[in-house]
Amino acid sequence: MKKLSFFLLLLILLIISHVDSQAPPPPPLPPRAPLMWYVLTWPPTYCLNLISPAKCIEPIPDRKFTLHGLWPADKDGKTITCTISVDLDWVKLFKPIEGQLEKFWPTLLEGVRTWGIWKHEYRNHGICGGLEAEEYFNAAIRINNMIKNGNLFYYLKTSGIIACESLTFTRYEIIDAVQKVFPTTPPPRVYLRCLPNSKDPNVGHLSEVVLCTDLDGNGFISCPDISTTCDPYNKIMLPQSTTKSQGLQEEIDETHPEFEV
Repeated sequence: MKKLSFFLLLLILLIISHVDSQAPPPPPLPPRAPLMWYVLTWPPTYCLNLISPAKCIEPIPDRKFTLHGLWPADKDGKTITCTISVDLDWVKLFKPIEGQLEKFWPTLLEGVRTWGIWKHEYRNHGICGGLEAEEYFNAAIRINNMIKNGNLFYYLKTSGIIACESLTFTRYEIIDAVQKVFPTTPPPRVYLRCLPNSKDPNVGHLSEVVLCTDLDGNGFISCPDISTTCDPYNKIMLPQSTTKSQGLQEEIDETHPEFEV
């Protein structure tokens, strides 16, 4: 009888240990959002506005936009936030797609791993729109593949818009260049986001460009009509990298042959 009791106790302890070792089930996802912001950052503006001791990796890219993140939004265009705690098998998730993501979604900060950036964006945005992690990152890849050469700057440069401290552009000139991404007519509405320029309060620094997509990243849609941080500025500039940019003369010659340095 004592031996039977011992084995029963041992069995109960093993069951309890197994239950305790299992990870808790993931929290339920929120309702799916109707649309998503695909937020592209202009790296020189981002790096100009860092607060010490934060520092960008050099050389700072000034011939391509990099992805900030995908932000689900409501029908009025307001991004959705939430407080859902989630932990996943990030190695299993990222290893197969890491090479693809790093091409257009790198870290700009010294000492910050790309995996940390991607986790932050999913935890603070992706899950809030009702997206599973795999859905979220696959959507990022699909949207990037819809942009020629995976680089929005291609469209700006071919419209004569480049990074230069001596050139400024109107919002409409930049928007018109960005909208060449879209094959449809009329093209979907996009957002421009700006930060102040300490040298000239009338000229904003282009910070980000926002393209709107459906939640699965299968196609571009028109962003809802809202005010943006570029609206107060008469002109907008794309700042250059603080590190010397090679090939700037060639870009100026191609797009503004009358301009001399």
